[in-house]
Amino acid sequence: MKYLFRIFVCMMMFLLIACTSDHSFKLDEKQQIIVVHNLLVLEIEFDSSQTDEGHSFIILKEDPYDTKELDTIRLQGQSTGLKIEKFDRSGYKKTQMVNLLPNRKYTIIHSGMGGRVRIQEYFWTDSTGNLRVDSTRKRKIGYRD
Repeated sequence: MKYLFRIFVCMMMFLLIACTSDHSFKLDEKQQIIVVHNLLVLEIEFDSSQTDEGHSFIILKEDPYDTKELDTIRLQGQSTGLKIEKFDRSGYKKTQMVNLLPNRKYTIIHSGMGGRVRIQEYFWTDSTGNLRVDSTRKRKIGYRD
């Protein structure tokens, strides 16, 4: 019985550690990079209510067993070690770069497992296509639609 109790305690400890993993992300506006902790699935969605030119990007690790804690997504250049797919009217296609349109609103969602199951933050692009944080809308954490 003590053996089963020890196994149970170890399993609970591992589950608690997994639930408290940091899955946050941050935009560096100056360098135009997004730094993601424990990348699982990152989606960059265009606010398609503005126009019919909607598109979105889905970003995953190329190697799902990669244990690197931080991943960098370059918004003006190629990102290494990542699989990027773009979805638009023509469907899904692989791409090497995240190319954002100027003067648009975007939502970035990092979803996966753990305590913070879903982190959603709002952004906009300026006239040159640089991504900026939308300070008028609040980040949502641990929330599902």
